[in-house]
Amino acid sequence: MSKIRPFRNADLPRLVDLWVRHASAYTAAPEISVSMFEQAVLARNFFNPATLLVAEIDGYVHAWCHWIGLPDADEVILAAVCYSPEGGAAIAAPLLEEAESRILAAGAKRIVAGPLRDRDCGYAGLAPIGHGAGVPEADSRLTSLLRNAGYDDHHAVERLRVSTAPYRLPVSREALQLGRTTRIQSQRVIPDDPRHASAMSHLDVERHQLVDHRSGAELAEIELWTSDPEVQVMMPSDAILDFTPVATDGALDPPHLFLIGSLLRTLANRRIFHVETAVDRDHEDRIESLRKLHFQLAEPGIRMEKLLDETSP
Repeated sequence: MSKIRPFRNADLPRLVDLWVRHASAYTAAPEISVSMFEQAVLARNFFNPATLLVAEIDGYVHAWCHWIGLPDADEVILAAVCYSPEGGAAIAAPLLEEAESRILAAGAKRIVAGPLRDRDCGYAGLAPIGHGAGVPEADSRLTSLLRNAGYDDHHAVERLRVSTAPYRLPVSREALQLGRTTRIQSQRVIPDDPRHASAMSHLDVERHQLVDHRSGAELAEIELWTSDPEVQVMMPSDAILDFTPVATDGALDPPHLFLIGSLLRTLANRRIFHVETAVDRDHEDRIESLRKLHFQLAEPGIRMEKLLDETSP
């Protein structure tokens, strides 16, 4: 006998077990614990247990899904759908239908599936999410479930990754000039928006700026997200490169290339050995710029969406 109900605290160990088992079907088993998942997601001040549904078969949880509403928006992010290899597939579709029914009843009109460059959900840095690249293309079980439920592919995302040990800054005339005429200044920042601050409270946000020696003008700015050493939801050896401060989505100019390359060169000394980021696939110039900095394509993803109306399940 199957049953769909809201989350209870006692479900947490089973949720994490299903998270690991679901991800293990398409990638290396994520190394997460109950405390890591709780700190990343459930401990957020905006977490609502009513938006996390579990599906039982004969009293045993075989699937769960979680959606997150955005403030002042008529859309929600379907942050996670996980189900077991045995029995879970049969109840995953009814679980998704029930979630959509509750989302529509709450007034939302659009669902976007999969965290993307996550600053809102709390999943950022949680393996295997990383920066967030939508729904992993390799997760055929989930992509098939969503497409069968009427979700459309919105756009593709590339997840890129670089090793910092060893790392050599690409040599160019512009880099040599910038090395003589600029300095890098860094500071830790706390997001102004309380929602962002809460969602990222398990990460340290570093803002790095390239500044001209003579004029003091800012030439480039990026953010690096690292693991909070006291929480460690994300592996301390990993970091996330975030381009939110960059004004355009095109190719990176020489100051940004120099700033990122110079930063990457220092990270191994901080015991940060891998850096990742997420870029829309149609931003080919941005991807090519990152390739020049030795970033390599990792797991691609898809941002999927569904518009809801009164005829939706």
